[in-house]
Amino acid sequence: MKYIQSGELQIAASCETTCNRITEVYHPSSLLLYTQIGKLHVIVGEDEFEIPRGHFALLRKYTEAKMFKTWSEDEGLAKTYGFGLTNDFINKVIHQIELPKTNHINDSFFDIPNTKKLSDLMNSLIVFIDDEKSIDINTVEVKTLEALRALAEADNGILNIFKEFSNNERASIEKLMRHNFLYNIPLETLAKQSGRSLSTFNREFKTIFNDTPHRWIMKERLYHARNLMKSNKDKPSKVYLESGFEDLSHFSKAFKKQFNITPSDFYKSL
Repeated sequence: MKYIQSGELQIAASCETTCNRITEVYHPSSLLLYTQIGKLHVIVGEDEFEIPRGHFALLRKYTEAKMFKTWSEDEGLAKTYGFGLTNDFINKVIHQIELPKTNHINDSFFDIPNTKKLSDLMNSLIVFIDDEKSIDINTVEVKTLEALRALAEADNGILNIFKEFSNNERASIEKLMRHNFLYNIPLETLAKQSGRSLSTFNREFKTIFNDTPHRWIMKERLYHARNLMKSNKDKPSKVYLESGFEDLSHFSKAFKKQFNITPSDFYKSL
């Protein structure tokens, strides 16, 4: 995985793989998806969608989905890109374009027609992603506006999908946390991504999990680390990073406090 950032905003990411395992997602931003090599499969509920090589699609925020990739023998791997479209970002860009009125859109996945401007946008982002460089958000806004205007020329109704996907909604706190507890995301950001104030987020979190966010996240990470050691036989020096910890010493102390055994001794006992 590779990412590009603009300030604290993760704008886009790439995933290159030779493994077709299933990944579960529940993203707080709508995702513009693009397949450069191979084919991306997206499962939403009982429906399975495909994004073949050179094609785009849009996945609505707060959509619980499963993804996996396939590729031909000649290709040898799959490579896909995701462009995160936050509510604020879409509205800032799209308000400059006049849209026809439309009814409420219930679907969560749409194929997006490929245009030269949209390809230019993705190709310019790919350069930054592959080199893992930061990018100026104003540059992204200009290029996105160009791409959306091109989409409007191709199919004006497509922009209503972008607009609909940027409406304020409330996420499931439980789903949001279970998909994000491994990442070091500030609580203020998680609250905003869920569509709530921090105080409301904390209150509802306590009702759902009967614990504070900090303690719940710590316990979930420790159980995740223990499961990695049990199932994959991974050493503590590897699992602490994969479990959201930034310091091995802190991880070891927290692990012993939770399970009354050090991670090293637990690993040796397996």
